[in-house]
Amino acid sequence: MSFEGRLSVNPGELIDAFESDVDIEFLPALMVAFGVIKKPEDGIEACKKANDEGCIGFVLAAKGDSAAVEWLREWLINAFHKLISEEEVLGWLKGFGFDAESLINEFKGLVNGLDGKSLAQLIAPRSSMARLALMLRALINGDKELAKAHALYGAMSFTGSKLLTRLFLEAYRECCDLGKDEFRRAIARLFFFHV
Repeated sequence: MSFEGRLSVNPGELIDAFESDVDIEFLPALMVAFGVIKKPEDGIEACKKANDEGCIGFVLAAKGDSAAVEWLREWLINAFHKLISEEEVLGWLKGFGFDAESLINEFKGLVNGLDGKSLAQLIAPRSSMARLALMLRALINGDKELAKAHALYGAMSFTGSKLLTRLFLEAYRECCDLGKDEFRRAIARLFFFHV
């Protein structure tokens, strides 16, 4: 298999570009997931310096610890459920033609199919631009399930903007065939929202 001419994204450069858009408690896990921190123990040390127990769990999940991965899956599902249950969001979803219960079930299915490294990427972004960047990286790497999870989680994470919620939902709905015009337009709209 030849990778000549294939677009690639250096994970270290991605972290450098979006470090301020990642919560400090998630950064060591993201660095472990991307291989920027070669030894997970170094990520755990960074968490200990910050005195953050949750951070250690995120790093362990990125490392592949099965108990930590299951914990992180539940953490993400609970966070998503909380976000989608806001009354204003429920109204928007109905207006956009989505059912909250179906989205919750879809998100559970996506999260249950992701490994610890992918889960660490899913929790990391604090800004919509960082979310879009990680979503695009997942697409470049052929990880359509992670890209779709980013789109769906992004739709619920930035509910302060009805437009941004709609744009992420459009990307989720059309995800993830890059040969499909509707999906390329949905990604383009998200990109142009940010530039």
